[in-house]
Amino acid sequence: MPIDTQTAARRFYSILEEAVRTGNVARLDDVIVPDAVDHHPDPDMKPGREGIKEAFAGLRGVFPDLRFDIEDVLVEGDKAALRVIAHGTQRGPFLGFAPTNREISYTVIDILRFTPDGRLVERWGLIDEAAVRRQLEADQHR
Repeated sequence: MPIDTQTAARRFYSILEEAVRTGNVARLDDVIVPDAVDHHPDPDMKPGREGIKEAFAGLRGVFPDLRFDIEDVLVEGDKAALRVIAHGTQRGPFLGFAPTNREISYTVIDILRFTPDGRLVERWGLIDEAAVRRQLEADQHR
C-alpha cells in the first residue's frame, strides 16, 4: 500500500535530522532514490543520493545538533510543500564565517516529490541564506 505524501515528507525530515545528528548518512538510503534530483543543489554538490548524503555529512561538522521544526505541509498528489525552521549550533566554518558556538535558525521552503513507497525523487528548495548571514555577522561583531 502506498505511503501518503505528508507521512513521506515528515519521515524524510525526521531521518534527515537523525542522519545529521548521528553521522549515519547511510540512513538516507531508506528515504531517497539513488538518482534523486535536487533542482537547487549546493555549489559543487554531486548529483543523486550520494551528493545529498555528502552535503548533509558536511553539515554535521557545522551544525552537529541540527533539528528541523516542520511548520507547514501542503500536499498535492506526490508532492509536498513544506516550511521548515532549521536550528543548530554553529560549531564549524560556514559561508565564510568562523564558528560562533551559538544557535542560529533559518527558514527552509521545500517542494518534495516522492515515489509511492515514500522515497524522495525530486527536490526544489530555498534556504533563507540572508537570515543565516545576518545572524553570523552579528555574532562576528560581538
